[in-house]
Amino acid sequence: MEKNEFLLCSEVIYRINVCRTVGELRKVLLAQLKLIIPYACASIIPIQEDPDSHEIRHGTPFCWPEAFQTVEQRWIEGIDQAYTAWLSHAREPVLLRDSEVLGEEERFSIPTYRFYERNGYRFYDCLQMNLVYSEQVLGRLSLYRTRREGLFTEKEAFYLRVLANHINLAYARCLEQEERNRGRASLPELVQTYHLTPREGEVLGLIFQDWNNEEILEKLRISRYTLLKHLQNIYRKCGVSSRWDLRKLGP
Repeated sequence: MEKNEFLLCSEVIYRINVCRTVGELRKVLLAQLKLIIPYACASIIPIQEDPDSHEIRHGTPFCWPEAFQTVEQRWIEGIDQAYTAWLSHAREPVLLRDSEVLGEEERFSIPTYRFYERNGYRFYDCLQMNLVYSEQVLGRLSLYRTRREGLFTEKEAFYLRVLANHINLAYARCLEQEERNRGRASLPELVQTYHLTPREGEVLGLIFQDWNNEEILEKLRISRYTLLKHLQNIYRKCGVSSRWDLRKLGP
């Protein structure tokens, strides 16, 4: 690793280790990775495992650019059909570069690449890894490139391997910190911590009061689409994947 590349990786490690919340970590991580491993689109998909049934549940993805989130959310709905579905269940760190295991024709013929192309994203390669700490599945990180950016290289995959343990540790630490803080923060504190807009704060406050969607629509006089967008943003910023998990944050 050359000196400049070493410094870039060191900067990534520093930046992610000073993050206090999962929402902040996701934003910082994708921004920093783009400097050393350029990509066209990226996503971090949170994963939660039921402690009793061990069922895996994928949450709302955090994406760059943000417009990619809608398509990535639809892809999650059919993730079990993807050839990388097993990655969500792996309990050891795994890094996968599609172009290393699949030829060009093979990549374009599998359901995942065909799905993205139908939705306006003609990807050429994908570099992905699972987020796991102490055998606990936390999420999955995916970086996508079009033909213009070219294939991911062995060197770039090496950079991500170097950073993997640091990323997993920082992610686990933020989750643990948020778990300790849950139930103790007031609504204004949550709005500030998770960088919610005033309207998102209003929606969150009503959820804490057990208001359902219909009641919130009537109270705020907004469209159903607007409410769903607010909820999606709240889930993403707070690092949760369901209304139940969101209520655990409440005072």
